[in-house]
Amino acid sequence: MGGLATASILAKSGYFVLVLEKGISPGGCASSYSKAGYVFEAGATTVVGLETGLPLQRLEEILGISFPALALETPMQVHGLGATPLTRHQKKSDWIQSCIAQFGRPIRQRLFWNLSFFLSNHLWNLSGRFVHFPPHSILDFWKCFLRMRPLDLFVLPFSFVSLQTVLRFLGLADDTLFIKFLQEQLLITTQSKPNQTPFLASTAGLTYPNLTNYYINRGIIQIPNRLVQFIKSFGGEVLYKEQVLRIEKENEIFQVRTKHSTFTGKQIIANLPIWNLAEVYHGDHSTWLKETSARFEKGIWGAFTMGVAIQLTKEEQKSLNCLHHQIHLAEPLPYGGGTSIFVSISHPEDRERSQNGIQILAISTHIENPESWVRDELYQAKKKEIEQIILKRLEAIFSWFELKKIVFSSSATPVTWKTWTGRKWGRVGGLPSSYFFNPFFYPSAITPISGLYRTGDTVYPGQGIPAVVLGGLHLALRILEKKRG
Repeated sequence: MGGLATASILAKSGYFVLVLEKGISPGGCASSYSKAGYVFEAGATTVVGLETGLPLQRLEEILGISFPALALETPMQVHGLGATPLTRHQKKSDWIQSCIAQFGRPIRQRLFWNLSFFLSNHLWNLSGRFVHFPPHSILDFWKCFLRMRPLDLFVLPFSFVSLQTVLRFLGLADDTLFIKFLQEQLLITTQSKPNQTPFLASTAGLTYPNLTNYYINRGIIQIPNRLVQFIKSFGGEVLYKEQVLRIEKENEIFQVRTKHSTFTGKQIIANLPIWNLAEVYHGDHSTWLKETSARFEKGIWGAFTMGVAIQLTKEEQKSLNCLHHQIHLAEPLPYGGGTSIFVSISHPEDRERSQNGIQILAISTHIENPESWVRDELYQAKKKEIEQIILKRLEAIFSWFELKKIVFSSSATPVTWKTWTGRKWGRVGGLPSSYFFNPFFYPSAITPISGLYRTGDTVYPGQGIPAVVLGGLHLALRILEKKRG
């Protein structure tokens, strides 16, 4: 999504754009795939950022297009914290009341959430203004300074303290149930835990369900598909099954080699994780790339995902008043698995994905040390063990979920993600926020290699569809600014 956002803006601005995609469809970790006649979500399943001023809305406005999004009334439910699910209401006051009912301490809960909402709103505003952040030169510093507002001086210091520190100050750090809730919410948004997460970054991750959440009919792939159509309409090309294996530079011209072809260009935008880029680039400053990659080798997550098709009755379909569920587990899944699972259900009115009473489920959980997963003699048994634990947990949580009703299921490990996306070790989710207590340490889209730029989830502002779209949008604006200059 980061690469497609950048490519779309540059194509509209008169550049000839060529997009090289390893897979057979666009979108990377924000895509969909067909299997056994069903459409499953690959990775990302929730969509936010379409409100005025937020990244996806800004992209729509710049391109003059719209994405096929259906607003959801209930963003999410959280299971396993009490006898009844905790509903993540979109309305802020309703959500605060739910937290008070679940966790108690009304004054402290109100203080925490009101501060989080305030900082999150300002963070989106600030990040939208700071096109040249992180600064790559004195001129970038100056441009960021010119865009500063007095309130930024209050907000920015919250990047240098952890969420855990704020919880201690508010007297909430000893609430183990609340901390458990926060930790699982953060892991699916910032890839880090309360004591490892800068408070400012955590506010965006904790409050995203309070933005309008959207469902994409026919699968989330319709968003990248729309961008591909746009690129082609302005004379650009998108080629599939063209994994980039080597990038070289000679006489200010880049050569990009794939398994089938060699392409040349004056400017390259690498929508690759930093670990992959460090391996495929050969030329000046390659040592810099390898050193940058080495900074981010610890605590990087992988994922275990499942796609399930299940037969429901009409009455059961009508009971699906919430499509996204986070389920806490009593103990971690084996083989580095997480302590919660995230489940997204196809909309009952999505006629392409939910035909004849079939509902499609996308299920995911974190995997620590994804490099430990290999196709050895234990591989299939490990997959099956995790599958069975997850399915039994779903059967215990949802009255409509019965193992005998499953008509198809499959699972994917970090090995699968590596094969499918090409990402080193199957690492997904970007860089944990724990690396960025100093926001100036964020990797920049601008590199020391003239003409080589970066976008994606290992570049500022990080992971998630809104973040990578914002990063792609800002990179395109900087390239256009340089061209005008």
